[in-house]
Amino acid sequence: MSQDRDHSPRSDEFLYGRRPVWEAFRAGKRSIHKIWVVPGTSGGVIQEIIDLAKTRGVPIESIKRDHLDRMVRGKGNHQGIAAQVSATTYLELEDFLAKLPADAEALILGLDEIEDPQNVGAILRNAGFFGVSAVIVPRWRSAPVGDTAVRASSGAAEHIAAIRVRNLVDAIEKLKEAGFEVCGADMGGDPIWTYQRNKRQALILGSEGRGLRRLVREHCDKIVGIPAPANVGSLNVGSASAIFLYEFSRRKPA
Repeated sequence: MSQDRDHSPRSDEFLYGRRPVWEAFRAGKRSIHKIWVVPGTSGGVIQEIIDLAKTRGVPIESIKRDHLDRMVRGKGNHQGIAAQVSATTYLELEDFLAKLPADAEALILGLDEIEDPQNVGAILRNAGFFGVSAVIVPRWRSAPVGDTAVRASSGAAEHIAAIRVRNLVDAIEKLKEAGFEVCGADMGGDPIWTYQRNKRQALILGSEGRGLRRLVREHCDKIVGIPAPANVGSLNVGSASAIFLYEFSRRKPA
């Protein structure tokens, strides 16, 4: 490894932490321009990252731990490794739908102005675990699928198609035209375990605190929820997404 020199990332994004960097190499969606490794950092995943970087011709630089601490700027534990990467690539909804085989099952999540990147990351991790086809993120008033969300997803975000749209209501209508049934998630909706999943299914998750916006709710085909048997009135949207996706995954589409 070369000795540390200029450590300032020059790309739009950089990833830090063993799992996010490893998943970026595995997914192959981004260009990886450089990795930094603190001397003495070891472990199976670290060695796999170094081996992949060498195989792909990605420069590896040695960096002092305090320098890497400054690069991270208090965002979390970097675990001795970071990577300079190209920015997240977003798909157009029309292109995604055009490439979807006519007989293919698909489950899509829509995020209605979810502004906390930690929540977005938790949702993306759940989406990766349950095999979600794509996640739709509005262009405004929503946390991006950036380094914080990727970190919170433990790198799962690297394996999920991210679609960015100007207007979520318009996106819902395009999903319906493509044969999707669209469900809105709301604690007051019909119990999720009474719902029969469709072959083409979309689930829209509302923002922290406000839930689904009125127009978004009105354009959904159905509203489903998780009845609360206790005094706590609602779940964090990241936790709720896991329950909704579990219920969808354990049923065969109608």
